[in-house]
Amino acid sequence: MPHRNLLLLWATIVISYCCYVRAEQNPYARYVAAGYSFIDRLALQEPADQTLFEGAMRGMIDVLRRSGDEHSAFVNAKQQDEFREGLTQQFGGVGVRIRLLGNPKRPTVIGPPTLNSPAAAADVHSGDRIEAIDAKDTEGMPMQEVLRLMRGPVGETVELKLRHLEADTAREVELSRAMITMDSILGDVRRENDTWQFRLPDDSRLAYLRLSTFGDMTFIELSTILAALTSGNGEDPIEGLILDLRDNAGGALDAAVDISDLFLRPGLTIVTTRGREEKIRDRFVSTGDGGYTDLPLAILINQNSASASEIVAACLQDYGRAVVVGQRSYGKGTVQRLMPIESGRSLLKLTSATYWRPSEKNIHRMPGDGKEATWGVQPNPDLDIVLDEEEYLHWRQYRSRRDVFGKDPSGPLVELLEQEDGKLPAGFTDRCLQRAVEYLQLQLTEVAENFSL
Repeated sequence: MPHRNLLLLWATIVISYCCYVRAEQNPYARYVAAGYSFIDRLALQEPADQTLFEGAMRGMIDVLRRSGDEHSAFVNAKQQDEFREGLTQQFGGVGVRIRLLGNPKRPTVIGPPTLNSPAAAADVHSGDRIEAIDAKDTEGMPMQEVLRLMRGPVGETVELKLRHLEADTAREVELSRAMITMDSILGDVRRENDTWQFRLPDDSRLAYLRLSTFGDMTFIELSTILAALTSGNGEDPIEGLILDLRDNAGGALDAAVDISDLFLRPGLTIVTTRGREEKIRDRFVSTGDGGYTDLPLAILINQNSASASEIVAACLQDYGRAVVVGQRSYGKGTVQRLMPIESGRSLLKLTSATYWRPSEKNIHRMPGDGKEATWGVQPNPDLDIVLDEEEYLHWRQYRSRRDVFGKDPSGPLVELLEQEDGKLPAGFTDRCLQRAVEYLQLQLTEVAENFSL
């Protein structure tokens, strides 16, 4: 039997069964199956079964979008690997960070390669311009295509043509892809050995941890880092902690719950999820096993902190375990379930619940909600640091260049970045981080004075 007919037969059987089960509850399932059959058999232009299926899925998602659900999505087979990489924090690659820079624009290596990666072994350097990938010229190539060519199955090779900035000649290297793990917790500056400095340079009592996402390994990363910082590891144990959740769009609910649990005594509701008609579906309660219930804590958020970031910030703020510094968060208070379809080849990402903070408030911002409505996470009184668009862009540039070059950026790659992004104002300061540091320093001073009494 031809593959097309087999696929059509299988789809008909599945849809027919679903219609049989659902017919009395919702006859529209039967109507959908009939429509699919009519189009497949009678349409003047014969559609591909896969295209017809994906069109139907996107059409149903569009209905949800028009009713205010902006987070449900259909993830087809081509998109699924990239989607899962964000959650698992792993992919097959060579271990470099790249940006499209220069004139003409080409992928350019930004910062040193990941330690012990294929790129490090091949002596790839920051500032190397990738002129070709597997003999394909990269001039004007969109980033999505660059990533598709650079990443791939572990063990397979990729050939790069590299030319360092200001170099006269190019060189070719062949790299065997390895499993690359993406850190989700970053520090203040990167050391020469590709590890992060988590203690603040001006006050080693305070640790500064940036969470870029909430992935499968984020909780383990954070637990390991905190254990080292609080044990001292050759230095005095830290006395305060800053968690930076700015621009963190969220991720796994379990990661947010586990991270919140690190800082809470037992028996406290971390978050509840509620389905239709606001009926509680799940309640997540702290275990008290984290061991950091007394560690002074400040959390940084901004207008792009969403979902899991808001769960952590809202929970720890409600119990007075942390102060929140910065700008009102995004207001994404919905939970998406991932359901495999097409025998697992694609995914339906479906909004199925809302989550509520311990104070029984729904964080979600509905379409049409104004500034006066209750949504998102608000900073604590006197800790509201609002950046206008220009200062926000400057902060992103400052943070990006500090990540790559450390405290004193200079050289031709910096000049190339300045041509792309513009120069930073002289003496630029991260006001939000500075305010959190001042707050924690004051708390530590008050504790010391009370102790001396």
